[in-house]
Amino acid sequence: MATVNPIRFSNMENILRLSAMISQEINLLLRDTGNLRNSPFMSYQGSINGSGSDTIRVRLAGLDGYDSMAAATNEISDESGNATALTIESVDLVCARQYLIYQLSDLASMTSFGPSDVDPFRLAASVVGSYETRFAALTGTAASAFTVSKGANGTNFSVNDLFQGIYQLEQADSGRGVQGPYAAVLAPKALSQLQSSLRNETGNAIARMQSTADMLKVKGRNYAGELFGVEVYRSSHVVANGSSGYDNFICGAGAFGFADGVPDVIPGAAMDFMRTAKVLVEFEREAMSAKTSVVGHAYMGIAILNDKKGCKILSAQ
Repeated sequence: MATVNPIRFSNMENILRLSAMISQEINLLLRDTGNLRNSPFMSYQGSINGSGSDTIRVRLAGLDGYDSMAAATNEISDESGNATALTIESVDLVCARQYLIYQLSDLASMTSFGPSDVDPFRLAASVVGSYETRFAALTGTAASAFTVSKGANGTNFSVNDLFQGIYQLEQADSGRGVQGPYAAVLAPKALSQLQSSLRNETGNAIARMQSTADMLKVKGRNYAGELFGVEVYRSSHVVANGSSGYDNFICGAGAFGFADGVPDVIPGAAMDFMRTAKVLVEFEREAMSAKTSVVGHAYMGIAILNDKKGCKILSAQ
């Protein structure tokens, strides 16, 4: 006997039943916030707050052995005409405004599932992570200005390319060389190409190195391991240049410098705000459109302090 008028889910969907039950926890999409900010490769040059300028000029001088002594003509010769000029340079770190704005309607906020859902305070916390993402992006942009480059955009990144970068640092500035430690920052595809190159090393010292085996392991975050004494990092913020390749780079300690600033809150100007060490987040209620703006502001500038302390290692996309 045929069933008459069965109660079906399809008839109740969106009325008595939900088409989908959403999870209580919000799972995060992939993000890349790793950077060199708290590493020896990045030198903090201070804050512009209260400085009277948006720029910090970093002074560089060839001291403490940069110049070698010379032999006098004889024990009583007058060498006053052979004075050595002091080598001096400077780099300007200009702090520019960085921002992120989210806007959330009242209805979207009211219907949230609680404190773990998307609300103004969760968005404010997210802005702090966005600062780290921006820092990584500006570091990649600064690194693309290194004068010397090794490798080529038409070839895959290889063990040989990494060695070329190491050799460049070791022979930099007329053989003075860059003191360690070294760090190599590679685009994800360049890192995979390096791992493939390592797999093809057979019957030699490289193939038998423990660090080679470690480099082939999957690791979280941005640190990929140490290879030939070089700390290797992956970063999606390595610049993809106009030659259809990546501006990967290798650098020594203190190659980059950065300065920053955090906006001051004028009394009465902002009703609600959150201030972290580097970011000011303000909440602005817009009554006429029934929404809340979450606005994050920070000021930073990143630049190469010493062009001889790093070089690009080009690779194919």
